[in-house]
Amino acid sequence: MKGKILIVEDDPLLADMVKRYLEREGYTALWEDRGESALKTFDLHSPDLVILDLMLPDMDGFDLCRRFSQTGSMVLILTAKGEDEDRISGLEVGADDYLVKPFNMRELLARVKALLRRRKKFYELSETLRVGEFEVRQHRREIVVGGKVLDLTPKEYLLLWKLIASRGKVVSREELSREIYSHHPPDYERIVDTYIYRIRTKLMEIGKSYAERIRTVRGFGYLFE
Repeated sequence: MKGKILIVEDDPLLADMVKRYLEREGYTALWEDRGESALKTFDLHSPDLVILDLMLPDMDGFDLCRRFSQTGSMVLILTAKGEDEDRISGLEVGADDYLVKPFNMRELLARVKALLRRRKKFYELSETLRVGEFEVRQHRREIVVGGKVLDLTPKEYLLLWKLIASRGKVVSREELSREIYSHHPPDYERIVDTYIYRIRTKLMEIGKSYAERIRTVRGFGYLFE
């Protein structure tokens, strides 16, 4: 099988259509129509990708998205046409991509393939990078600062890794966005800024000087000094 995908969608007709299409393409597809049951299925099967409708009857879709993304699973959210703020909010809490309903099945498949390729690349990283008291352990996908392991989400890890690897070079918001998304989402500058703020907050818990290593370059991006 190419990969395991969990579909969380309360519309049975749409869910069945997506499930059949993915299975025909060689994927293992699971379906749940409620958030609570989706969490149980997720814990039991550890899917590579979750296709998540944000509008569920029993749970907040953004909370679900956050919980799924923190595990390292890719998350593709489904939103209604015109709901730009939902898409941006979903990306800010950890979604990797989005599709607007109604969507074409071929486009869905293209997004699924791209996300799973990125996930595979993420888990194949193996080098260790050290810059001062910052140590990036790519084989374990963790960053150690001052002897302490940072509690980072997968996207926070990738962004901080990119900044550390580019030490002394200004990295644009556009380039940072490409590190975590296959294409630029709406308002990607705001999304990148949100993630950098969270990274700095976590660094501050270890020491102010660590957070200050990430400097904002106004109107362009960020610099790790």
